[in-house]
Amino acid sequence: MSQDDRAVTDPDDAAVPADRDAPAAETATGPSAPVKTVAVKAKPRKAAKRKAKAKKAKPPVSTPDAPPKTATEPNTTAVAEAPAAAPIPASLQHMPAGLFGAGLGIAGFATAWRETLVAFQLSPVPAIILAGIACGVFIALLALYAVKVLRHFDAVKAEFRHPIQGNFFAAATMTAMILTSNLVTTLPGIATVIWAVAAIANLTVTIVIISIWMSRDGHISHAAPVWFIPVVGNLIIPIVGAPLGYTDIGWMMFAVGLLFWVVLFTIVFYRLLFEARLEGPLRPSLFILIAPPSLCFIAYAVLNGGLVDGPALMFLGLALFTLLILLPQVPSMLRLPFGLGWWSYTFPLAALSVACTLYADAVGGVVPAALALAAIALVTLAVAVVTVQTIRYILAGKIFLPTESPLPKP
Repeated sequence: MSQDDRAVTDPDDAAVPADRDAPAAETATGPSAPVKTVAVKAKPRKAAKRKAKAKKAKPPVSTPDAPPKTATEPNTTAVAEAPAAAPIPASLQHMPAGLFGAGLGIAGFATAWRETLVAFQLSPVPAIILAGIACGVFIALLALYAVKVLRHFDAVKAEFRHPIQGNFFAAATMTAMILTSNLVTTLPGIATVIWAVAAIANLTVTIVIISIWMSRDGHISHAAPVWFIPVVGNLIIPIVGAPLGYTDIGWMMFAVGLLFWVVLFTIVFYRLLFEARLEGPLRPSLFILIAPPSLCFIAYAVLNGGLVDGPALMFLGLALFTLLILLPQVPSMLRLPFGLGWWSYTFPLAALSVACTLYADAVGGVVPAALALAAIALVTLAVAVVTVQTIRYILAGKIFLPTESPLPKP
């Protein structure tokens, strides 16, 4: 057998020498020699054979996420899921200072009914019962938060410095002063002591919070209506202090509350117009905008011995106008999931009810009386709805659970 025949009949062995000796073959037989042709055709066959051997020698790759399957092994890829997180138990560590807003709303509601019953010469018994309920709720909240202070003081400090939650600490001092107003005529000595302690505490909280505002890098997106709580709470100091004989202090605190209402209203309204809308849990806090002008009317009237003149009517007009602005927002707010922030509806409406009742009692007439009745009906409806929702919220086990604070990111 010739050399050329061996190259044809055994291509696997001829592929390498044909490729290696290709120049010599061309010299002997010319460019059209079959040896050259066989060598060229043998290259892809040898390369394919090498790839096949390499493929057989390559070990299977096994990863923890996708183990190799066998003929008898079922497909368990879908079963390999992350274990569900264990539910976090409720704890006083997660009790928000915003709960003091509930006590403030109930106390304001009791005061609104007291003024309405007095103005329309009705029995004060319902107001006394409501005041007792408000006092019980407030004492319970104070006791629970005192336990939190003792056990989770770091959480309390973090909450106090929070741009949103920190403002609700003033709601506790405001509630104490409002409840004290029920003792002015019957127990003036005790009322004076409680009022003085609560007023000093409210002023202290105001100074500390304003100092925190001035000492950190803030952002306009952090501005919210809850900012009114500590500074405008100073308007309650003259409302309770003037009947106790502290008129001078009352005028001073009235000036503080009035000034910061104007300043903060400008900041908050700018934020509402030119920044992203408030987060869902903060939407009900828009009703806090009603509280400052309502409290200004009440404080001004009390400091002037019940006189309702031009400046007083200006404050009342601003409060009513703010309510009219917010009413179209109510349907979208009510579609939000319930949260403890819904108590923001109650105290501002209660303050407006007291203002309307004082106005009706001072000027008389059918229209002012109808306005006062409409205001007390509105706050009663709001308190009833929020109370029922709060009870359902507690029964569902959602109280004292960790929640993300509604703080917009700059």
